[in-house]
Amino acid sequence: MGWFSGKSTHQKQVEEAIRISTNLYEDTKPGAAAAPAPLHFCLPDSQYRYLLFCLSAMQTACASKMKNPDAVLNECFDLMIRLCTTEGDRVFFFGRPVDAQEAANQGGAYLQDFLHRWSAYVDIVQGGNRQTGTAIICSMLRCVESDDPAGPTDGPRIWPLALWIENGLPAMRKAFG
Repeated sequence: MGWFSGKSTHQKQVEEAIRISTNLYEDTKPGAAAAPAPLHFCLPDSQYRYLLFCLSAMQTACASKMKNPDAVLNECFDLMIRLCTTEGDRVFFFGRPVDAQEAANQGGAYLQDFLHRWSAYVDIVQGGNRQTGTAIICSMLRCVESDDPAGPTDGPRIWPLALWIENGLPAMRKAFG
């Protein structure tokens, strides 16, 4: 009957979403053995931006399998803010001490930008232009690294990682609950 089964469907989905997001982050961050291409984090908050990018990738892949995708995303975002603003992790994720409100404000803007770009990605790929879709992922990865415009070597350097992530979206969806 499920009355005493423990965790709610929502809580299970939040845990799955965090697992998938953090696996993507751990597998592809700079220095990860499995990373198909090197990211060059140039900003103090590049680690934080990349964690949020991974959350947005998971949301794009898995939202259709969620009972309430917005609620799952919001809870995951809140958990990530708490994680990234703990005493030992603030400097790692931001390059300096920050409070949870500042992290939420900055992170909310980054996350919304990534979700907007993923929406464009989905529309473009469904329209049959996969190469342009991959280029959108490259642009997101570049804005994780730096606020500077991409140089002539950035696109070719980032492209293999963008393809790896793009080709991994179905596996993320399948791994979700």
